[in-house]
Amino acid sequence: MKLLLIDVDDIRADKLAPIIAWTGIDMITINDSNADIYQLVGEMHPEIILVDTNSPSRDTLEHLAQLQKNAPRTVIKLENTRSEGINRLAAEAGISLYAIDAVPTALLQALIDIAIAYFHSIDQLRYEAEHIKPIIEARQVLNKAKKFIMETYGLAENQASDLLSKNADRQRKPVTDVARQLLDTGSFI
Repeated sequence: MKLLLIDVDDIRADKLAPIIAWTGIDMITINDSNADIYQLVGEMHPEIILVDTNSPSRDTLEHLAQLQKNAPRTVIKLENTRSEGINRLAAEAGISLYAIDAVPTALLQALIDIAIAYFHSIDQLRYEAEHIKPIIEARQVLNKAKKFIMETYGLAENQASDLLSKNADRQRKPVTDVARQLLDTGSFI
């Protein structure tokens, strides 16, 4: 896992370095006010980005807001002063705000752990959603096929299910394939 640190002063970066190293995350520091955020993220593919809101980088907040739309990442925004306008904009962009000045190391570690856990939970949800999608689609095909059988042959739902299962066994095909075939051709053959 990579963490990209953008325009964070050395004092705060020094606070982060041992904690990030302890978690096993690779920390990459960028302090170039002319750096192109899109290019950096595209080349480095960081899972976590920390950036100072007072960064001299051109339109850093806007870049990150755009980044959220194109390549979602956990983004933690660092700032010295709390600005309601920036907080609201960051919240709309899906950016979490944490101030690390005068924050004890243990609390900072907890914040980083929360950010990492959040990233992993979102990643896990995406993974699960992708794997459940075919199951839902198969269930929809089966339901449509049963409805077709019930309306065409005047059978009850359990009889329609049995008919699909028997034809799947006879054809030695998965029941979902037989259901698709029935919907496509109007017959079991």
